Amino acid sequence: MGRATTAVVLTDAAGQVIGEALADSAPTTAVSLRRALARLGPPPGPVRAVVVVCDLARRPFVPRRVAALRISPDSHPALGPFVGWPRKARAAVAGPFQAVAGGSSVTGQPLAVLDRRATADFAHRARVAGVTAFAVCAAGAPAAPGPELEAAGIIAENVPDAALSLSHEIGSLGLRERENATVLNAALGGWADELVQDCRRALRSAGIDAPLLFARDSGGLVSADYFRRHPVIATSPASPCAARGASVRTGSEQAVVVDVGAGSVRCLTVVDGETVRHERPYAGALGVRVQLGAPDVTEVAQGAADEIHAVVARLGEQVPGAPVIHTGGRAEVFEAVSGPEGQFDAARHAARADCRAEIEHIVSAAGRAELDHLLDAARGHALSLAIAAGAAPATVQVRTLTHAPVAYLPAGVHRVTVQAAGEPFTDVPS
Repeated sequence: MGRATTAVVLTDAAGQVIGEALADSAPTTAVSLRRALARLGPPPGPVRAVVVVCDLARRPFVPRRVAALRISPDSHPALGPFVGWPRKARAAVAGPFQAVAGGSSVTGQPLAVLDRRATADFAHRARVAGVTAFAVCAAGAPAAPGPELEAAGIIAENVPDAALSLSHEIGSLGLRERENATVLNAALGGWADELVQDCRRALRSAGIDAPLLFARDSGGLVSADYFRRHPVIATSPASPCAARGASVRTGSEQAVVVDVGAGSVRCLTVVDGETVRHERPYAGALGVRVQLGAPDVTEVAQGAADEIHAVVARLGEQVPGAPVIHTGGRAEVFEAVSGPEGQFDAARHAARADCRAEIEHIVSAAGRAELDHLLDAARGHALSLAIAAGAAPATVQVRTLTHAPVAYLPAGVHRVTVQAAGEPFTDVPS
């Protein structure tokens, strides 16, 4: 669902396109989807699943105010929550915040016992301030989530209607970027709830009762319930989906992709069929610095032709000799380049995508046997997350597993990354 157009693609069980339709987008996502579904017409049989691709910028929204709890040793105020945020984002989101004793090292060794009284006092202060969205971030949480879970229990006791976002479920290893992502996740809860409700209303009006999934920024799909709990991972999936779809359409595993939208042009690269990701922290939703593995996208104003050519040339250096592919929803712009089928690239990709989950951990092992045991645990964790994200248990498998010693830490400390994926779960017979 783009600002200018909404594209719908219908595929069969083998992933072959058997219908597609395009409609002008409306201010509301529900109307946009109803229009496109009406143009598509009734499907020939039961719909097994519906996948939605929708950016955060698709429509205006009001972020929630968030109470942020950091569990870690003392730090300088210049490193506190909300520091470095854009002014507008901070004004809209920043609620009460507190740092309390507790947390762990990057390898999971306890640093201090959680200050339960300070945590309860913080929860009470937030409730008095009328804030019910909480972000909890503990040092070392990816390796040892216990302190966050303990704090979440205390907050729930004091604020029964609390909406909790925990950093070990969301962000990267770095404390500040992980904390930023967790706060954003809490702030975006209302947007995600409304988007899911809009889509379900539109589908019901079209007589469709099927599992609902959403495309995530870094690739793959997640269930609607998972999206509502973790919206920060799916705020800008349109261009990545369009780039992957354009890669398949043109048979180009390596490419520079130019996604022409209603208000801007977004440029990114594809290597081996996957979009190239940010290697370092970047400005995510609301301009806040995060590290969530999203594709590296350069956005340029639509009329800035010279700047677009410069960006394309720079990206082309990453994939020498690769073609430049045009995609997107502005037919009058790109028809002269690649034809109107590019309007369906994002939808076609999403219709065939899998459900994915990826974890990144730091582990400490005394020898090979212990390392193997920890790698097995990481595999199991990634598999369970993929299932939680919407993958059918019978189809889920580990796609990639990498581990390497961390040079700046003692011997035996490894960085482990695991990706698991499976076909979306459907409860409608094929």
